[in-house]
Amino acid sequence: MQILLLLCLWFQPPTIDFPEGMRPPKQEIEEAPQPPEVDEFSTDELYLIQSDSGLHVIPSPPGVVQVTAVKSGSVIFSKFAGGRGLEERQVTRANGYVLRGLAAGSVELIILPAGSQDLSDMRRRVLTVRAVQQVDPITPKPDIPADDVTVAFRAYERAWRAAQGDLADRLERGEITSEAMAAEWFGAANLQARKDSFLPLLRAESIGFGGDGWTAQKQAAWIRRYANAGK
Repeated sequence: MQILLLLCLWFQPPTIDFPEGMRPPKQEIEEAPQPPEVDEFSTDELYLIQSDSGLHVIPSPPGVVQVTAVKSGSVIFSKFAGGRGLEERQVTRANGYVLRGLAAGSVELIILPAGSQDLSDMRRRVLTVRAVQQVDPITPKPDIPADDVTVAFRAYERAWRAAQGDLADRLERGEITSEAMAAEWFGAANLQARKDSFLPLLRAESIGFGGDGWTAQKQAAWIRRYANAGK
């Protein structure tokens, strides 16, 4: 008897699960920040929408906002609509959508769950984007040399540093093998650097007060500029 019962159970048709058409469940959309609901933001802020289901976010008209999908867990550091200055926010739902204002104006968001063909699932939201006047950053004043003496000394400093680098290379390559050789080499290089750097200044002085037209008053007036520029 038990054998017959086992045979009957063995020959029963198996249970088969067939694929079924899926309708995306309606999910509530969390629009950050809440509360209160925000329908206005500026071009230097972000408007963050989060949802457990994928969405189609369509702005109308185009050109007022840009919509970018972001992954769950993404951390965004920016100013946010309804926030207080720069802050860090994380996408905590399965799907996130960041709206960035491109131009001032009014825009309607048409929001539809991805895969849904039921227009009753559609959400609409009107947002206002405010333009923020961009303030030019403070541009530091260029470091203009006070006079031609400053120019000469800066040129000499650059040449002096370059000569030190050249000396270090020669020491490392074994071309200079004693302290005396190093001092002699750098003495010559330093002298050449001074000549190259101050020669334009000396030529200007020669034209300004030198030669047959030299007087003590001319030279004093010329070099007085050097002292005054250094104050």
